[in-house]
Amino acid sequence: MRKVLAMMLALVLALSVLAGCTNGGNSGNKPADNQTTEAAQEGDQSAAEKAIADRKASGNMPTVTICFGNFAGKPAGVDRIGAAMSKITEEKLGIKVELTIDSIGALSQQMNLDLASGNAPDLFNGLLGGFMSSVNAGYLYDLEEDGLIDTYGAGIKECFKEIELNGCRVNGTLYGVPVKKDDAAGMFGISIPAEYLDTIGYDYASKYANEGDEIIYTDLDEIEGILTQLKEAYPDKTTFFMDATSVMSQCLEIDNIGNDYFGALCDPCNSLEVTNPFEDEKYYELCRRMYHWNHDLGFFSMDAATTDVATTVQVKSGSLCAYKTATKPGIKQQESNLCGMPVIIFQCGPDFKKASTYGTMPWVMNHATEDPIASMQVLNELYTNPELMTLMCWGEEGKEWKLAEDGQHITFADGVDAQNSEYYNNTNWELPNQFIAKIWEGDELTLWDRMQKFNDEARTSKAMGFTWDNSDVSNEYSALTNVYEEYRKQLELGFVDPDVVIPEMVERLKQAGLEKYMQAKADALKAWADAQ
Repeated sequence: MRKVLAMMLALVLALSVLAGCTNGGNSGNKPADNQTTEAAQEGDQSAAEKAIADRKASGNMPTVTICFGNFAGKPAGVDRIGAAMSKITEEKLGIKVELTIDSIGALSQQMNLDLASGNAPDLFNGLLGGFMSSVNAGYLYDLEEDGLIDTYGAGIKECFKEIELNGCRVNGTLYGVPVKKDDAAGMFGISIPAEYLDTIGYDYASKYANEGDEIIYTDLDEIEGILTQLKEAYPDKTTFFMDATSVMSQCLEIDNIGNDYFGALCDPCNSLEVTNPFEDEKYYELCRRMYHWNHDLGFFSMDAATTDVATTVQVKSGSLCAYKTATKPGIKQQESNLCGMPVIIFQCGPDFKKASTYGTMPWVMNHATEDPIASMQVLNELYTNPELMTLMCWGEEGKEWKLAEDGQHITFADGVDAQNSEYYNNTNWELPNQFIAKIWEGDELTLWDRMQKFNDEARTSKAMGFTWDNSDVSNEYSALTNVYEEYRKQLELGFVDPDVVIPEMVERLKQAGLEKYMQAKADALKAWADAQ
C-alpha cells in the first residue's frame, strides 16, 4: 500500500511540475539543476528535523528496539547500557531505545519465531536468523522505500562506498546496511596464550617479520609442532579448538558466493567458475589435517562437535591452550582482552575478501516495525554518534571503562577486568560502526586507518558485490543444507576419515539436487558479471 501511495504522489507531483513549465528554458517554476539538488537536500534535512520536532512536541516518544548477539550470553549490565543509550536518543531524536543482547545461538533460533509472529526487534543484525532467509521470507524492510534512507539515514550513506551498500541488495532492493569492520579476513589464524608458549620455550619475540608486528606468519606444519609440545606440557587441558561453523569461512580461500558452499569459487581471485568445493583438493587437505590432529594426535576434546562454550571463555577458564580465529589489525589486543591474558597470534593463510563480505551480517529493519522513520533515525545515529557507539561497544565510563593515562585510549575502570565487567562486549565486529568508538588501550590510535588499508589490500574475489536470491531453488537449498549439516562437524573437526566420508557426503549432496542448485547459481553469477 505504501508503494502504491508513493507512486500516486509521484504522479501528482510530476503533473504539477509539468503544468507549471513553459517551453522556454528555465522558468520561475523550474529551478536549475544545481538549485534542484540544493532544494532536495534542504527538504530532506527539514523532513528529518521536522520528524524530531513533531515527536518532542507531541510528548509521545516511540520506542525502537535493538538486538544483537554475542558469545557469552546476556551481559549483567545490558539494561543499564540500554538506558544510557536511550537517554542520548531521547534528547537528540525524541526516541526511546531498548537494547537486547544474548548468545548468538539462542537469539538466532528465537529470531525466526519472532519475525514470523511480528514480534521481532525493530533493528537487529542480520546474522541472527540469516540475512538471505529473512529476505526470502519477506521479514525485512526495504530501506529505500519512500526515500527512507535518503531522507532519514543520510549519515549512513556517507559511511560506505556504493559497492559496499550494493552488497546488501537482493534483486535491486536494499534490505540492510553493512557493518563497519574488517571486510577481509586473515585465513587460518591461531591464538595461543603467551604464557603457554613460554612454558614450552617457544621464542615468539624473534618470529615477527618487522618491529611492531602483531601477527606471526607461518604454516600448519609449524603450528602442529607447537600444539604437540603444548599437549605434552598441559595434558589436563584441551590442546586446540575450532568452531565448526567457521571452519570453511576462516580457513580456506574459497568464496561461498550466495552465502552457501553448494557451488563456490575455489579460485576466487582469478576465476568466476562455479565448482563443488567439497571435491576440491583444498577441502580434502583441510579435513585430512583435522583428522590427523583429532584422531591421531588427540588435540581436540571429545565434545568439540557439541559444545557451545566460546573459545575465549574456555581459555579464560584455563581449560584450553589454543584456538582458531580470523585475523585482522588489532586482533592481538582484541583476543588478549577477551581471554584475560596476553596471546600470540599466528596466521597460516592469506588475507582474503569474499564477494559476500558486505551482505553477511548487515544491520536490518524488521518489516513490521511500527515507525520506520524513527527506526531509521536511530540506525543513522548508531552509525554516526561516537558517544552512542562507545556505549554499545564498551559500556559506561566509570562503570566499565575509564580514560587511560594518555587521555586518548580507554581501559578498564578501577576494580574492573574482563572477568567481572558487567558489560564487556566480545562482538564489536557485529555492531554498526565501531570505527567511531573510543579505542581500547593496547591498540594503536591509527587502528581504523590500518583496518581500511587491510581491507583495501587483501586478495579480493572477482565476484565482489554479487548477491543471489535462491528462492527458485529453495527446496534444493533446504535438502542440501540438511545433508551438509549431517556431516559438517564430524568431517571438519576430524572425527571421521575424510577419504571415506567426503565421497559419501558428495554423493548424497548430488542426490539432494546439488548440480541443479550449482547451475542456478552459476547462471545468476554469469548474468551479474555480464551486467558489470
